[in-house]
Amino acid sequence: MKKQNGFTLIELIIVCAIIGLLSAICIVRFVELIDKAREMVAKANLCSLRAAIAIYYGDTKGLCPVSLDNIRRVKGGETLPEFVPRYMQKIPMASLRRNVIHNRSNNVSVVNTSNIDTEITTEVADIGGWIYSSVSGDIRINCTCKDSASLNKMNGVIYYSNYGHEE
Repeated sequence: MKKQNGFTLIELIIVCAIIGLLSAICIVRFVELIDKAREMVAKANLCSLRAAIAIYYGDTKGLCPVSLDNIRRVKGGETLPEFVPRYMQKIPMASLRRNVIHNRSNNVSVVNTSNIDTEITTEVADIGGWIYSSVSGDIRINCTCKDSASLNKMNGVIYYSNYGHEE
């Protein structure tokens, strides 16, 4: 009789089960990494917006943009330059994790806080995009949801609207 080379059915089933288990673990981790990547993009876009607002503030000798759009405005008798496209090509998206209803938006809600010390977070409407104070120049993500790192934490919760203002 000749000797047969190959795998038995049991060996093939075990190998398929191991590959299935490893791929299930990797897919869950991959989905978590997608959410974290979206949040990092949102943080980077927030930093870019804050830097552009700071440059605008310096160029206009201490005046914040009235609105983050492409319209020239007059403030205090002085014509201010348009924010878009001079300081940013376009307003970037606020990309949040997948299961947030408003996970991608570049809308800017402008709030006029009468006092620079007033926190803008009291005005967050949870509609996505950005929220901007034309008095203080503060800009935040307009969302009160927790970020993906805070979903399973009891303490140290970070909300999207507090990015850049963590304590």
